[in-house]
Amino acid sequence: MVAGLVVLSGCSDGSEKPADAPSPSTAPTLADPVELDYYATLTVDDGAGHALVTDWVEEKLRAIDPAGKELWSIDAYVNDEGGGSEAYSAGDLVIVNDYSGTVTAYTWEDGEEAWSFDIPGPDDACHEQTGFGSRSTGLGNRLREDDLLLLEYSGMRMDGDCAPTSEAGNAVMFALDPSTGAEAWPSLSIDDDGRTFGGSLIRLAPDRKSAVMSWKSGEDSMVTRISLDSGHQVTVPITAARSIDDTGVEHFDVFPTSDETTLTYLFGAEDPDDPMSQAFSRVAELTVPAGLKESDGPTLDSDDQFDGAKMEDTTDPVCSTDLTYTPEGQPACLQAQLFASAVKYQGSDGSPEGWFADAPEMAVDTLLYTGSPKTVPFDSSGKAAVLAPGPDGGAVAIDAATGKTAWNTGKYRSTTPWGGQGVLPDVGLVVLTDNKKTSFYDTDTGRLVDEHKADEYDQLTSGFSTVLVAGEKSTTMWAVVDK
Repeated sequence: MVAGLVVLSGCSDGSEKPADAPSPSTAPTLADPVELDYYATLTVDDGAGHALVTDWVEEKLRAIDPAGKELWSIDAYVNDEGGGSEAYSAGDLVIVNDYSGTVTAYTWEDGEEAWSFDIPGPDDACHEQTGFGSRSTGLGNRLREDDLLLLEYSGMRMDGDCAPTSEAGNAVMFALDPSTGAEAWPSLSIDDDGRTFGGSLIRLAPDRKSAVMSWKSGEDSMVTRISLDSGHQVTVPITAARSIDDTGVEHFDVFPTSDETTLTYLFGAEDPDDPMSQAFSRVAELTVPAGLKESDGPTLDSDDQFDGAKMEDTTDPVCSTDLTYTPEGQPACLQAQLFASAVKYQGSDGSPEGWFADAPEMAVDTLLYTGSPKTVPFDSSGKAAVLAPGPDGGAVAIDAATGKTAWNTGKYRSTTPWGGQGVLPDVGLVVLTDNKKTSFYDTDTGRLVDEHKADEYDQLTSGFSTVLVAGEKSTTMWAVVDK
């Protein structure tokens, strides 16, 4: 599919060959597809010939090589709603959070246990050990040097018949060194009156050096900014500023921007009795004072001197969802917004000012609802771009900074579900399963490189060097290899 390159160098190895004899080097290429005889989705890959996949029928995590050969396997947690274990690649280790209360690192090559971390707390803890999700400060689930693995409380236990997790209160976050499993800084807790809202606890800033957390303490609403290098934090009460929120919903969400004093406040618009309520969102611009003194205490707390948050309603385009990152680390945001007479994309590159772009009606189903495939940003001609259903058919690559179309893949209009997408940076390809086929496009131009037949409901998952397209009973895998 993609031709391998041969690089010539003039190095001598000390043998009898002439000094100027060329020595071949390798270049990445995309291998021919192989078939796995089970329904699998990619959990993580390491870019060096290993992939960890979830076998949903057998409830296993299987480590495989580029030919699909199994290297080792462990039992996987699969819940009734389709959720599974989370995993991260860190050098020669793969780290698994299976929601058992223990996070375990295994060696990629043979599955030997390298370290494990038990989330502390009594059996009757208010924040139970099995309620901690995970995320990394890296680019998705690939951790590099100095990146951290963050364990964040994703539950919302409300009853009073429980015990604090420690003397500091109820733990909400742990930061682990992925190479050793040791805590990089002391865990953070909230007091007995504090509660979280469930789901994602923190939102990473565009530079991934800080994060913001929204929560409540009694009747008071709080926003905490956490420095990820040290765990130091500053908490600002926003109770008075929230008077602009007339929804009557206690839940709220806050998203950081590239300006540390400017946050995006998302109104609690979701109604469990109205699934379409997710398509309508209201946002406000939340500003907090600059230069506030950080605390190194283990319990999040606010101080009256930090008051002064202000909020202003806005209809301007902003990013009110988690940022995602290209393989080169550029942030991007894309979501669908339903208006009275139109569907629009709104997004940004992490800056406070976003953009609107035209979108088809199918974008609401494709990009909005829980469980639907999410857009994966990629680097296109040096800029961050996101692939999405095009307003006039096909798919478009949208510039994450401006909302302008970088390229369009075609004019067909899909009548089948958007099956997912991924990017293979080493070979310069973005891949999309849609319209009953899996297509590979050049990241810079959108030129079609290759395509393969797919069934109507096939689902695509991708890492940095592996693509899986899962059908009802089998899975097709493409892997980037050196040739």
